[in-house]
Amino acid sequence: MSRTARLLAFLLGVAVFAAFVLLNDPKTLLAGLRSAGWVLAILVPLWGVTYICNAIAWQLLTSKGGERLPFFRAYTITILSFAINYATPLFSLGGEPLKIALAANWLGQRRAAGSVVAFRLLHGLSHILVFTLALIPAAIVLPHTPAIMIGIGCAFVGFVAAAAFLLSRHREGLFVHLLGLLGRIPLLRRLAVKLEPKRESLHEMDAHLTAIITSSPKRFYLALAVEMVGRIISMMEFVVILHGMHLGADPIRAFVVGNFSSLVSNLMIFIPYELGSKEGSLYLVFKWLGFEPALGIQASLLSRMREVVWVGIGIVLIWAMGGRPRVRSA
Repeated sequence: MSRTARLLAFLLGVAVFAAFVLLNDPKTLLAGLRSAGWVLAILVPLWGVTYICNAIAWQLLTSKGGERLPFFRAYTITILSFAINYATPLFSLGGEPLKIALAANWLGQRRAAGSVVAFRLLHGLSHILVFTLALIPAAIVLPHTPAIMIGIGCAFVGFVAAAAFLLSRHREGLFVHLLGLLGRIPLLRRLAVKLEPKRESLHEMDAHLTAIITSSPKRFYLALAVEMVGRIISMMEFVVILHGMHLGADPIRAFVVGNFSSLVSNLMIFIPYELGSKEGSLYLVFKWLGFEPALGIQASLLSRMREVVWVGIGIVLIWAMGGRPRVRSA
């Protein structure tokens, strides 16, 4: 995406966000945030538990053949990488290179790269599976209009296809597959030629990526189960937020709200910092569920405040971990 396109997407997001705030009485939104400020005291540790699940899943996906990554270090790097992803304006991928660099201190460069990519694919797979589960309560609590029912049906088909693709990458690898794909795209063939001498290294990283599901499938599915538990725990965020806004502690509706917001944010990943997309999705789903739509903006702001706190924690961890790690010899 060009700089001009990124700038336009960013300005569009800012405009949508500002429009939602201005059209829904900023004073009321601010008053609501003040009255529900205690919610943050619950959301921050709640996501701390989610990150524990993420760290365990990542550890389970690390191939054998070298030193083991200590849990506390895996947990610290997980928090740090997610914080960097939140702070990355576009595509939320800024934390992965840093995660590889820090993990390489224990795992080695290629083993670290394989584990990080394996986790990223598993993270996406868990999102897709939880999105699919959310379609059941969505079909019950959302308005039964033809457009919504057709949308739920199409989403189910799309989710199944996406889950099958992500699972296939765990079985067949990703790096060499991408190299072959680059070679078939006219504008990217030069890049493929430059990467061709690295084919052996890419094969090795693919071996680390696919090692767990091919040699220990039980371990892979345990990692997937742990990651899904973490994902479901993170959706509890909206149970707390709805209760904090005096809308009742309804886990079914909260599950629908959280997954719909997350789905829209992932689809609109090209909008920097998800500005406008998160607010718009919550505004819409609150309206569908019979809540005051403006409260969706307040819910979005509470969720963003939690993100800011964890970004701050991640920045502190960067300083605490010091400079560039020294890679240990194999």
